[in-house]
Amino acid sequence: MISASGIELRAGARILIESATFRVAKGDRIGLVGRNGAGKTTLTKCLAGEGTPAAGTITRSGEVGYLPQDPRTGDLDVLARDRILSARGLDVLIRKMRENEQRIANGQGATRDKAMKQYERQETEFLTKGGYSAEAEAATIAAALNLPDRVLGQPLHTLSGGQRRRIELARILFSDADTLLLDEPTNHLDADSIIWLRDYLKTYRGGFIVISHDVELVETVVNKVFYLDANRSQIDIYNMGWKLYQQQREADEKRRKRERANAEKKAAALNAQADKMRAKAT
Repeated sequence: MISASGIELRAGARILIESATFRVAKGDRIGLVGRNGAGKTTLTKCLAGEGTPAAGTITRSGEVGYLPQDPRTGDLDVLARDRILSARGLDVLIRKMRENEQRIANGQGATRDKAMKQYERQETEFLTKGGYSAEAEAATIAAALNLPDRVLGQPLHTLSGGQRRRIELARILFSDADTLLLDEPTNHLDADSIIWLRDYLKTYRGGFIVISHDVELVETVVNKVFYLDANRSQIDIYNMGWKLYQQQREADEKRRKRERANAEKKAAALNAQADKMRAKAT
């Protein structure tokens, strides 16, 4: 879960969000929307811990998986498969197990005995984290994102930018994090992968925030909408699905327009009255 209390976000001197309080809990499937420059990416960075609000506090409990628009893939010599498995620490365990397998096969005496004990501990930890079924799960997610085995066996530096981004999306989904923060997850996905991602997110056991220009995705998966109103520097929270949100937001905009018109009318009347009083005084 992620909780934000009284947070303020700025871009230089400009206030993006002022005094916002909300939380992302298990079961929350939140669409984060607002015009370009409203602060959507800045907000997700802060929620992920990669930025700091100008004021207020953000607390996190459980694992958080963050997919930025331009993900950093770390060591480009790592195999794509190992990059995905790293989300649960399985890549390190597998490497250590392979090293000890070699020591067991080639070693003797105390060296071999030590390697066997280490291997037993590592295999127990590997199985506790899902083991071989987790490897199969990672491969299934990768295949759904059009990342076949031949791609998974290649170092990251040999892959295209689009393939690397899909690797990062697969890693985030495989992490089984309590909360996901997904900034444009459909970038570089084909139609079949987008359909698969929609179905995956609809049944995700944790909570997530998604920024997406794919209207069908947000319409299908979200049960809440956070609207960043750049004019008011506020987050409007709608506890409803996408279609109801659109209707309610339209009604809210009409109400605010009426309120602004009434306020301007009252201000004009007060100014006119003040002008008359000044005229009488002279």
